[in-house]
Parts: sequence; structure tokens; C-alpha cells
Amino acid sequence: MTATTYVVVDVETTGLDPKNDRIIEVAAITFRGNDILDEFSSLVNPHRPLPAFITQLTGITQEMVDEAPTMFTLRSQLRPKIGDHVLVGHNIDFDAGFLQAERLGMGNHRLDTVTLASILFPDAGRFNLESLVHYLELPNPNNGQTHRALDDAEQTVELFLALREQAMQLQLSQIDELVEAGRRLGWPETLFFEDILAERVRNAFEGKDLRHRGRLPRLFQPGSLDGRPAVPAEKVKMLDPELVAGMIQPGGNLSQLFDSFEYRPQQEEMLDAVVGAFNDGAHVMVEAGTGTGKSIAYLIPAAFWATENGRRVVISTNTINLQDQLINKDVPELQKVLPFELRAAVRKGRRNYLCTRLFQQMRHSGPSNADEMALYARILLWLPTTTTGDLAELNLRTPGERLAWSRLNGENASCTADHCAAEKCPLHVARRRAELAHLVIVNHSLLLSDVANENHILPKFVDLIVDEAHHLESAVTSGLSFRADKRFLEAVLDEVNKPRAGLLSDLQSRLEATLPTEVVSQFNTIINKMRREGQSAAIRLDEFFTTLSFFLSEAVNRRSQFAQQIRLTPAVRVQPGYDEVELSWDNLNRHLGAIVDGFAKLAGGLGDIEAQFDIEDGEDLKLTLASNGRSLEETRLNLDGIIIDPSDGLIYWVELFKSRISLHAAPLHVGPLVQTNIFEALETVILTSATLRTAGPDARKEADFSYIRERLYAHDVDELAVGSPFDYKNTTLLYLVTDIPEPNQPGYQR
Repeated sequence: MTATTYVVVDVETTGLDPKNDRIIEVAAITFRGNDILDEFSSLVNPHRPLPAFITQLTGITQEMVDEAPTMFTLRSQLRPKIGDHVLVGHNIDFDAGFLQAERLGMGNHRLDTVTLASILFPDAGRFNLESLVHYLELPNPNNGQTHRALDDAEQTVELFLALREQAMQLQLSQIDELVEAGRRLGWPETLFFEDILAERVRNAFEGKDLRHRGRLPRLFQPGSLDGRPAVPAEKVKMLDPELVAGMIQPGGNLSQLFDSFEYRPQQEEMLDAVVGAFNDGAHVMVEAGTGTGKSIAYLIPAAFWATENGRRVVISTNTINLQDQLINKDVPELQKVLPFELRAAVRKGRRNYLCTRLFQQMRHSGPSNADEMALYARILLWLPTTTTGDLAELNLRTPGERLAWSRLNGENASCTADHCAAEKCPLHVARRRAELAHLVIVNHSLLLSDVANENHILPKFVDLIVDEAHHLESAVTSGLSFRADKRFLEAVLDEVNKPRAGLLSDLQSRLEATLPTEVVSQFNTIINKMRREGQSAAIRLDEFFTTLSFFLSEAVNRRSQFAQQIRLTPAVRVQPGYDEVELSWDNLNRHLGAIVDGFAKLAGGLGDIEAQFDIEDGEDLKLTLASNGRSLEETRLNLDGIIIDPSDGLIYWVELFKSRISLHAAPLHVGPLVQTNIFEALETVILTSATLRTAGPDARKEADFSYIRERLYAHDVDELAVGSPFDYKNTTLLYLVTDIPEPNQPGYQR
């Protein structure tokens, strides 16, 4: 049993600001191991009126607090209960902030159960206290009332004990690695894992082999990737329309297996059109109203076509929700009724997959801040259990965690195919599963990334279904756009400038452990120059954004609460002061170029000596250095285009939201790209959505497909519109409210 004494604290307050708001209820539960040592709670008189929403939220009324003691009176009771024990809370900084305003718990160590839960239960989805209690099926001591201090404190104790129990199941090597990394960083939650480690060692006498010796073991185990990709048939076998349609007709396979399945003529009409498109190698747009069952109408023909002809059909969606519906619901249901084996896989963009090589480097060098440490801990425990390495399984909570992920995902990687295959990285696993699948489900962004990369991302295909096709144009535009702000560029420079963490520090430590002094000296010369350039670049970066902000000050309303956009047109570029923007960018650009050159020299130098010396993960380091150089060069060229050297066919703008400035570039027209790389390159293309048609200014004319034809250059594409099976006219009641304020009047949102 742990020797550490914990105190769970919870406060209810008049608001969120410890400087201006006051405590109205406080609770503290002291415990050690599973034993409750003390319990305290009291209402508190804040000497002010309670906001109505606080009474509604907590059930605490003005009369209740008016009769309660003040915090001045309660301090003498709370101080010995808190003592120097470890403070525990759900979002502990909130509670501790109010206690510190009362001179309580000033120097106590803190543990946050939100952070711990996100590490130990990443698949919980939501991390508020009520959701976690429900997810973990914990005792609910408050009978459903979750905004009284003692009730919340009791639930937090139950949650903390569940977290300890989960942590006790971890491998000792995992706990030890977490503790070692956390100690280096001074991470508060290290104490929790130190206690777990000590208890495990005491209980199991397993302490003798905790430390990793030599190289850190790889953690990702995706399982079998055996199988052979389908081989296209020499002669195409046409689909039998009656056979395929029979699947959804009354008495068909679907109705026999699923009692809730309803026959819809509109669904069969769409299915027939999809069958015809596959048989004829045609391009068709199908608008199918809500309730038609579009996904089944295209999945069944696609499944028959792919399996009977050894083909691969790519299905593109705009949203993750539809991707999840297809792979987790619709496809599994079809697999139960189809008379053949159907293989399906989801393929996402590189940024959705962990790069195990980059994570391995973080394991060596250590996280550099609390957000990186929290994500590092979560990945360390999750990686041995996942078969995908997919970001969706991690539920990132904060902007800091998302920034940390951006440094670890596959978008930053530059692995060769052989290297990825050897390491079985998540990106390679996703590629391999897509190669083995009949149906490959992607999103629009990845589809167009594949186009932009000359079809090197997805396995070869000539049959495409685009669902949610009304978003295709915006997805293409977004996928080919560029955005950068100061925070993004600072993060890039941090990798160069951090003296004791980051890629360059990791490189130095490994070189010093392996290479002769004279060789290390040559590399250090390059690294030191890069750091000087990086420090100069950081100064120039501040100057650049200050200059840009000053230039924009005449064109924007600084008090606006909304984002403001200023297009960088030729007229704007000749305004007074813009030459100063160009000059400050040129000063920054020069240093960025020198850093790019440094990355190239380091990668080349490692390549020159790799045959002579065995540097731990030397190939990984070389690839990462080269990748960082290419990424920075791409960023540098994009920014140069925005500021100094604009290209035809792109539009450029600056966006200001409060004090944050971001720079943007995007293509003006994407129709020609879609025409060339989709309609002209593929045999079968099916675009579908509930809203493909638009109405013109003449209300007497029916809506048609002319707008989307023009935007996507879909000039020679067939069209079909099927109605919804819902009888909206006779089943919909429309209410028009006439006695509420207009949107621009006070009280509208009440």
C-alpha cells in the first residue's frame, strides 16, 4: 500500500476567476491507499449575491450561504486537513487557484485526474467527471447530483482509485520509462507513477530488471498483414442488375437478415444507376434525398464489382462521421449478407498516423514540455495495444497536445517504403491494408493529396465513389492551401534552438556516444551554426510579425471580436509600408535558408559515415533531418510566395483574429484539377450527395446541376435526381415565431 497521503479537494464558486469570485462550498477528503482518513465539507458565506445560474447548477441558494461560516473562519479547520499532503482534483488548478486565494495549499504538490484519465483511459472520449464515472461504471455517491463539493470530491476519490488500479496493470518497464521521463521534465503527475512503481516493486519483487538496457524496444505490433492484393480480371465481368438489386428488394438478403430494413424505390433507382455506371465505365452525379439510403445503394454494387473483377473501389467522404459509419456499421452489415468475402479498409492522411520513428526519438531525447509529456505518456501506454496507430484512438484534448502530435505524426516523416515495411510503422500498415482491400474508404483531402502526389499515396484504382460530393470543391481548395502563423514558425525554430532537448540535442548525444572526437567536432560546427541562425531567426520572426501588424493596423478594426481578412492584391502590395514588410521577411528568410542548408549537411554527413559507424537509429536520424529540412524549405517557399513572389492561379491573404496574425495561400480555381485528375483519369466516377442541385434566381425553374458542373468542370457527367422517401409536405410542421427580438437586438439569445 502506498505511503503517500492524498487530499481530494473540490470547491463550488460564484464564478471562474479566483481574483474576483468567491468560494461558496468546499470539501476535502483525506485518504491513503483505499482508506479514508478524514472527510470535511462546509458551505461558505461569500458575502455577495449568488448568480442565478450558480444556484441552478448547484442547488445552493442565497439563504443557505447567508447562514454559513466565512472562509476566514474555515481556514483554521482546513489548513491542518490539507497539511503538506498531495492535492488531487478533477481540473485541480481550478480548485487550487481558489484555495490559494485564501492562503491554503500554497506549496502542495498537485495531481490532476483529468490528465491521468486521458493517459490511462484514452478511449473514454469525454473527460469531465460525470462522463468518466459513467464510462468506468464507478459508484455514484451523489445519486446523480454532480455539482456539490462533497459529492464531486467523493466521485473524484472513486476515480483516483480506479486510475491507480488501471496503472497497477501496466508493465513495469512502461511505468519506469514514464517515471524517468517525467523526472527529467519535472512533470507533476510523475509522483503518481512513482507511487505505482514503488508499490509494484514491493508487491512483486520485480525491481531487478526495470531499466532499459541498450536500445529501447519497439512497441507497435499491428498483427498479421498477410494476404495478396486482388488481381484485375483480364476480361471485365458485367454486373447483373437484377441480381444486385435483389439484395435490397422485398424478400432479399437485407430484409431477411434485418427486421428493421425497409424497401425504398428511390434506393433501388440509385442502385441501378450505380450498377450502370460500373458496367459502362461512366461518370454520373446522383442527388438522393435524405432517407434514401445512399451508402447501401452504392456499397452493394461496389462490393460486387470489386470482388468479381479483382478491382479496388475507392470511396471518398468529407466527414470522419461518415467514414466511421461506413467502416463500422454499413460494411459489417453487408459482410453478413453478401455471398462472398468482402475486405474493406480506411485510409487516412499521414497526419492521422503516429510515426513510430519520431516517437522512438522522443523516447531517447525526452519530452520538452508538459503537453508533450502528457501525449508521450498516453502514446507509451497505447502503442502496444493499438493495431492502427490512428490518432482517432487518442482523443487529443488541448491545443498543446495537438501541437505535440504535429511533431510526431507521419506528415513529418520521410521514411522510405522499405524502411516503413521493416519497422511496421502505422502508415505502412494502413497502406498495406488498403492494398489488400476491395473497398478503400478515404476522405476528400486524402483523395486530392493522392492526385497532387501523382497517385503515390493510395493503391492503384480506376473506380471512384465520392459521397458528400457537394463538399468536394472546398475540400480540394483546402487540401491545396497553405497557412502559417507565428506560433507555428516558433515551434519550427524550437527544434533548432532548444539547447537540451529536441532533434539536434538528441543527435549530439548519440554522436558523442559513438563517434571519434574529431568527427563529432565536424558535426558540432554545423549544429552550432544552425543554432546561431535559429536564434537570429527567432529575433527576425518577432520583427517580421511586428512589421506586418503595423502595416495592417490601418486596414483593420483592432477591437473586432471576429476574424478579419485582408487580401494581398497588387494594389495592397504597393501601399506605403509594404516595402518594410518585404524587407523584414527577407531578413528572416535568409536565416531560414541557412537552417535548411544545415539540415541538408547533417543528413548528408550521416549518410557519408553510416557504413563506418553504428549510430543507434542512425538511419532514422538521417531521414528525420532530411524531412525537417524539406518541410522548412516548403514553408519558406510558401511564405516567400505570399510576401514577395506571388504565383498566378493562387490567392493570398492575411487573417487577423484578436492579436494573432496568420498568412494564407489557396488556389483560385480547382475545376481544371478535378477534370484532369478525376474525370479524365478514372474509368468510373460516381458523385453523390443529398444536395448537388441548386436553384437559380428564377423561382419558376427547377433546381439543376449546372452550378456544380461549372465548379468541378463536370461537363460530360450524367445526372440523376431521386427524391426522398419522406413525405415532408404532409409530415412537417413549421413554426414561425413572431414575438422574439431580431438577431441584432438585445435579448435575442436569451
